[in-house]
Amino acid sequence: MKTVLRKSFKRELFLCFIVVALVPLVITGCFLVSVLKARLSRDYEEKTQEQLISVENRMTGVFDETERVAEEIMSDAVIVDGIIQTDSWLKNKAYKRLYEKTQDLREIAWFHVYDAQGVCSLSTSPQGAAGELPVYWGLLKVARTHSQEMILRRASWEQSSNALCLQGARAILDENEECVGFVVVDMTEDHFDTILAGAYDEQNGIAVLDSFWEDVYSTKAAKEASLAQILRTRRMAGEDLRQTADGITFYIAPLGSTGLYIILGKEPVFTRDVTNMTVGVIMIMAVCSLLLCVLAAGVMSNYLTAPVKKLLRAMARVEGGDLDVQVGSGRKDEFGQLSASFDGMTRQIKENLALQVKQQKELNDSNIAMMQAQLNPHFLYNTLDTIKWVAKAHHVPELATMASGLARILRTSISEAQFISLSEEVSLVCAYMDIQKIRFNGNFSYDVELPLELEDCMVPKMIIQPIVENAIIHGLKERENGHIFINIYEEREMLCIEVYDDGCGMDQTILGLLQERNREELKGHIGFYNVDTIIRLHYGTQYGLYAENQAEGGAKVRVTLPVVRV
Repeated sequence: MKTVLRKSFKRELFLCFIVVALVPLVITGCFLVSVLKARLSRDYEEKTQEQLISVENRMTGVFDETERVAEEIMSDAVIVDGIIQTDSWLKNKAYKRLYEKTQDLREIAWFHVYDAQGVCSLSTSPQGAAGELPVYWGLLKVARTHSQEMILRRASWEQSSNALCLQGARAILDENEECVGFVVVDMTEDHFDTILAGAYDEQNGIAVLDSFWEDVYSTKAAKEASLAQILRTRRMAGEDLRQTADGITFYIAPLGSTGLYIILGKEPVFTRDVTNMTVGVIMIMAVCSLLLCVLAAGVMSNYLTAPVKKLLRAMARVEGGDLDVQVGSGRKDEFGQLSASFDGMTRQIKENLALQVKQQKELNDSNIAMMQAQLNPHFLYNTLDTIKWVAKAHHVPELATMASGLARILRTSISEAQFISLSEEVSLVCAYMDIQKIRFNGNFSYDVELPLELEDCMVPKMIIQPIVENAIIHGLKERENGHIFINIYEEREMLCIEVYDDGCGMDQTILGLLQERNREELKGHIGFYNVDTIIRLHYGTQYGLYAENQAEGGAKVRVTLPVVRV
């Protein structure tokens, strides 16, 4: 996979866009879910605690008010007298007083007044008297024993209907601390529903348990969740009562000193369904983002790689030899600059190739012209004519010298080698000057100064001969006992060849034409132009031939080349 990606810049760029777009999205999504979950859980916890406190306060307030009313009933002589009265008028009077005392609480509790034998005498229940209660055990027994407090007990099945949940009792004592009756308070499921209405969310379970963790009252949700059973099992196992089980978190608070507990069971804010839904939303967002990223990455990668592909195609055409190819990008960014540089490069290469072809043609023309100059018919004719007359008139050794020198010059001129050693070049020039001395009856002399360390330097062949020829023919043509001096030396890693003559010097017009390198106008000095052209084409424009007249007479021609040894 890694190898496949690295083979394509577009694929690498495409993957980079997707990773850069998706990774922050996934990380941000998970972070937001965590933060949202923590925030909602905290808010949910606070809200639940507020509900629990509200329920606790409401229930405690009800129990306190119930105990207060029970004390008023106990201290009311009319009601207490009505316990044992058989007279209907007094009985009705006691009922009336009981209803007056309990008028604010009748919707949330039923009040009964029992005699000392456990027989109900007065009652606010819609069903009338509640029957009998045992006085030797159960609720009334405990109430008699603890006469100074309200005793609350979970209603037993034998003593109540299915709707009865909680009973409270308080013993009525006379001035001799003798029990003359009991005040009993009954609370049914309907009463608890009325008390707790609006104090909690209906989808959450709420239950009231006694000190034995038996169910006193439970809402439908609490019954379905079996809150009492779960907590009782945990308490017996010594486990944490509040911990979450089966998706329900329990909130527990005691109801004052009543021995009862209020239990609020709530599902966590992030239930499995909510979590699944959240994950589903994130997945949908991720898929949508992925599709968007793929589209955007595809468009962007194509936008960025299109000029690269265009450049690659152009390079392939250049490799095939097509130097006329142009990318021609209209972009202003780095790709546009790269395309412009490529176009400039191909134009420069084309111009350089054309220049090289032109230079090679000029070099070939100069070499041909040099050979023609070296083998010009006039020189050969004069040389051969001289040899003829010398041979007829004198029968002297000069004939052998001229023939030998001419042979060496011709052999070197027609050889394929373009470069020869400096010592060989000087030897050929000396042979040429020996021939010319014989031709001109010794009217000039020459000297050559060549350091030994420069003899092995390589130079283009026959570059000194045209200069010497110009000095003999033009410089010394009207002078007897002329002299030519060739001085060769090295200066700043540059080979310098200077040819001096003490003749008539060079015309200023010719010097100007040499400086301008005007081939057409040089005519008889074309050898100068050819030598300068060959040197410049081989070594560069910083080298070449320079001519000047000397103040004491004559001319000096200076040739510069790089020092190149074998």
